[in-house]
Amino acid sequence: MTGALALLARHAAERSPDWPEAAREQARRAVTDTLACAIGGRGEAAPRSALGAFAGWRGAPGGAVELVSGGRLPAPWAALVNGTAAHALDYDDVLEPALGHASAVLVPAVLAFAEERGASGAQLLDALLAGYDIMAALGASVMVQHYTRGWHSTLTLGAPAAAAACGRLIGLDATRMAAAISAATSFSSGSKKQFGTAMKPIHAGLAAQAGILAACLAEAGADAATDIFDDESWSFGDLFAGPGAPGEPALRAAIEGPPAMIAWGAWLKAHPCCASTHRPIDALHALRERHGFGTAEIASIEAEVSEVVQRNLMYDRPTTPNEARFSLNHCLALAAEGPVTLAGFRAGTIADHAGFWPRVSMTLDRSITGGAGDERCRLRVTLRDNQVLEETVSVPKGHPGAPLSEAVLARKFTDCAAHAGAAPVAAEHLLGLLAGLAAAPTIAPLTAGLAAL
Repeated sequence: MTGALALLARHAAERSPDWPEAAREQARRAVTDTLACAIGGRGEAAPRSALGAFAGWRGAPGGAVELVSGGRLPAPWAALVNGTAAHALDYDDVLEPALGHASAVLVPAVLAFAEERGASGAQLLDALLAGYDIMAALGASVMVQHYTRGWHSTLTLGAPAAAAACGRLIGLDATRMAAAISAATSFSSGSKKQFGTAMKPIHAGLAAQAGILAACLAEAGADAATDIFDDESWSFGDLFAGPGAPGEPALRAAIEGPPAMIAWGAWLKAHPCCASTHRPIDALHALRERHGFGTAEIASIEAEVSEVVQRNLMYDRPTTPNEARFSLNHCLALAAEGPVTLAGFRAGTIADHAGFWPRVSMTLDRSITGGAGDERCRLRVTLRDNQVLEETVSVPKGHPGAPLSEAVLARKFTDCAAHAGAAPVAAEHLLGLLAGLAAAPTIAPLTAGLAAL
């Protein structure tokens, strides 16, 4: 075990569980947010397909709850289904150093594994925090080259991060932890070409599943390359980022610094669509609030964005809900009318906004690198009376720099539950259980509540 892998493995296996209270609270909020998204997304086509594919593995005693039907599957398959559900609405959080959806991977993986292994709420949060640290450190080492090559970091970085979290949950020592993290890189894949398809949310499920499988392989004694993150041919960085990536110095700085949930925090989304749309949406909302114009008064909207944003938002004429979540044209059509809600992405209603789509365009601002902490959108709205209005947004709503209040997070949870057809009283019961997660001796009441929802 050498270099970067040793740093990651020792941190995940040996770091004191005495996390700052602020980090534990951020992790609890991330669990609440992720379960909201998974409940809201459980009826989408992608998680239903995932459950249909793997329902044949039912029948073994124990296992873990899958949220689509409330049934039980072995933990790796439950994690796959639940991770897919958590990412299905693209409403789940973002960890900026990784440019990925950390909690949609880590929460389903650790929740299923914790249920199967009988862990406490405190152990679950401890494992999650270790996973966030590993994903942030890996992101620091390969971004932004990795992402702009077309890799979907939710899967590529999520798999080893989930392995670290699951290994932490079952107490792997540093040697076995290194094997788990290294083994999980063999599951790393996923092209951003899948954005707008069912495979995009399934990527989150695959990463969650991979984390459990890699941890179990390591627990059973399987070995894996000890130099997988070193700067040499065929290493993770060589294959996934290439020359010029920050590499081990950035990874070391991240892993030796404050916990990722303190240094960065999780961006809990305020809008149910790709994060790349959020700054333009917030800019349009700010202009509407300030100037009071309506949809009919808008002649055109131009968004100056980074290359990352421009390439992510690839659908100017979406035909499905998944494509619409990656369409700036559609998201700004919704924002021009008011709040962007789950209802705006219902199947069969997307084309209702087609008349507005041609008014929206994107131009490239090459001064934005697209890396963590260096994103912004300058929005220019031209009204039909030739008035030109401009707004620049760097910190969107829900970002750690402008976090959702506890009340707004609770409302997001109940809204997602209502979207899934759950009774308000059941959602409120779950919110109560989540509020006390850190002190829960077992997560069985929480998973029982999720199964009954």
